Amino acid sequence: MSSSKYVCASLLAVAISLSVFVTLSVLDQAYAAKYPYKGQLSGKNEVPPVQTKATGEAEFTKVANATMKYRVNVTGISNATGAHIHMGKAGANGDVIADLLNTPTSKDKDTAYGMIIRGNISDSSLKGPMQGKKLDDLAAAIESGDTYVNVHTTAHQNGEIRGQLASEAKPSGSTNSTNSTVGFSTLTE
Repeated sequence: MSSSKYVCASLLAVAISLSVFVTLSVLDQAYAAKYPYKGQLSGKNEVPPVQTKATGEAEFTKVANATMKYRVNVTGISNATGAHIHMGKAGANGDVIADLLNTPTSKDKDTAYGMIIRGNISDSSLKGPMQGKKLDDLAAAIESGDTYVNVHTTAHQNGEIRGQLASEAKPSGSTNSTNSTVGFSTLTE
């Protein structure tokens, strides 16, 4: 191959690589902007810790149109009896402030690896210490590290996996967080 063809081929390869990198970066930022509140769920984060292979990831959108959307992807659990947002710092248990499973605005789906729980929260969905407050108050509690999500099962009625919620811009605040290898799937609304 002549040197000019080699240079053209090299430049084309670099241009394609940069194009793919920029596209993936933009998509990643768009996804992070859609779900800015996240939590990694693990049995180690429960109080007291639970021995389980189950893991999960909870994601919540910012408040828009008086609604906060959520998605909880779980591996190793297909028989959840409950899923909630609780008021509480890492290492402490707290009251339920929003139900995530078996509500009029939630959907759940069993998958080959576990389950997906999706839905919407509104001001009227809030309960316990958040009852009568607004979703903006919930968002402020998430941003200050005062909330966590947990998933309950028959075997672990107080919760099998748990994760502190945090803004993507801030660390989760959990000293026991673990990375999850949760696969994602869609559940039509």
